Amino acid sequence: MKKYDSLLVFLFGLLICTSFVGLYPIYILDEARNSEAAREMLVSGNYIIPFFNGQLRTDKPPLHYFFMVLGYKIFGVNALGARFFSGFFGALTLFMTYWSVKRWFHPLVAKITVVVLMSSLFFVQEFHLAVPDPYLIFFVTLSLFSFYGFYKTQRISWLLPFYVGMALGILTKGPIAIVLPGLVIPIFLWVQKEFNLRNVLKLKPFLGLLLIILIAGPWYYLVHLYTDGEWTKGFFLDHNLSRFGSEKEGHGGLFLITLLYVLLGMLPFSVFLVQGFVRAWKVRKTNDFVLFSFLVSAITIVFFSISSTKLPNYPMPSYPFVAILIAFYLYQTYQGGKRTRALTVSLLFLMLIGILLPIGGWIGLSMEKSLFNLRYISLFLILTSITGLASFYFYLSGRFKTTFKWIAGGWILMGLCLYGFIYPSLTQHSPVSKALEQLPANADMVAYKRFDSAFPINFQRTFPVLDSLEEIHAYLKEHPDAFIITNTRNKEDLQQLESLHLVLEQKALFENHTTRIYTK
Repeated sequence: MKKYDSLLVFLFGLLICTSFVGLYPIYILDEARNSEAAREMLVSGNYIIPFFNGQLRTDKPPLHYFFMVLGYKIFGVNALGARFFSGFFGALTLFMTYWSVKRWFHPLVAKITVVVLMSSLFFVQEFHLAVPDPYLIFFVTLSLFSFYGFYKTQRISWLLPFYVGMALGILTKGPIAIVLPGLVIPIFLWVQKEFNLRNVLKLKPFLGLLLIILIAGPWYYLVHLYTDGEWTKGFFLDHNLSRFGSEKEGHGGLFLITLLYVLLGMLPFSVFLVQGFVRAWKVRKTNDFVLFSFLVSAITIVFFSISSTKLPNYPMPSYPFVAILIAFYLYQTYQGGKRTRALTVSLLFLMLIGILLPIGGWIGLSMEKSLFNLRYISLFLILTSITGLASFYFYLSGRFKTTFKWIAGGWILMGLCLYGFIYPSLTQHSPVSKALEQLPANADMVAYKRFDSAFPINFQRTFPVLDSLEEIHAYLKEHPDAFIITNTRNKEDLQQLESLHLVLEQKALFENHTTRIYTK
């Protein structure tokens, strides 16, 4: 079995990262816009210029669109098609991490690392989403581990995946794919007292730059050419420089919020995050693999802490390396076989989180009028309470291995419940799901001013957008059976629509807007 353990990690990772991805519709904004842009590429055959609802979309480069198109061709234009390759790249990330840790460090630490990642609820959830981050996480992971492979062996063959990973990362989400390795590697070499011109030239930077340009350059050139520079301006100035330099779309926060995102994103084992960093710092001079993982983790977290725009998914490229630090701490703790104060406090904290989660879920669903009757779903979160209590009991009994098995197994099972039951139940009450239930499949629909981004991908069409009541009446005169969709918050706009018949009114899930659908 040891001969095929890496393959087993990939297959089990694929099972977890693609579990139930087709069971609930695409409904959150980022998923909706990315998957619809891919659908419009498929329909139009234009694989250079991305559009959302017929309008130029400058948010992201195209690589994840290409994989979604492939998913649509294999599975159909649906949630499974849009999300499958996100899960596939999640499995590749787990495989690459396991293989690298096993080769360069220790087989047992490799096993613990992938268990930490597989049980990290929000990390696995990211690979259930039709967004570019799963692809970026893999390509950054590939690049960084490939650099370390070159560092240890000095074999030129490691430089190919190093630069290819960066190039494909640039095609996935832009400059960040080169910025992160570009920060980590010089600092790592400097700490190792090996940062000099000779060692930099060993990396063949000019050949690497040429390879990156050859892979990523043609699409960037063509989209710049075909949009007269509009895409280039929108992407680099608005979605990169502006996001880093100023808060975008209300996604800001204090410096420490990025670290909080990591703590929440890597639950349950993030309760050992501090110990993992401290232990890594103590051995930094004797173990360069741990040092490298420490620097990747710390630099990535600090970089996105400095950024003015802060989102939970931003620091996720560091998660495989953070998991290594946690796994190293757990490995040494298991080898020591003794209870410590830090370990006790962490497990008590995890038990408290497990107890509070179902209570918080009950309160949260109670506050949403449309979800009030679904409060019972929060009872599934009791799994985390049982896990916390059981793991602490086994810890007090001195059964460390059983303790960590309970934590991992309970949270992996919690994730499967989340994707297999909780999300499908909740999304039945999203505006687009209600509209799919009540409107004819071939209904004539137009939007008024603004609308829920999930409608185009779920109805598989683009929506004409009308900007005035006069346009609405003119359209209804020619199309008397048409439906008018809007989620405008403007009271004057809504008052103007009162002369029409309200067919559906449904608040978005955990967002501050309501979709209304009218007919003549």
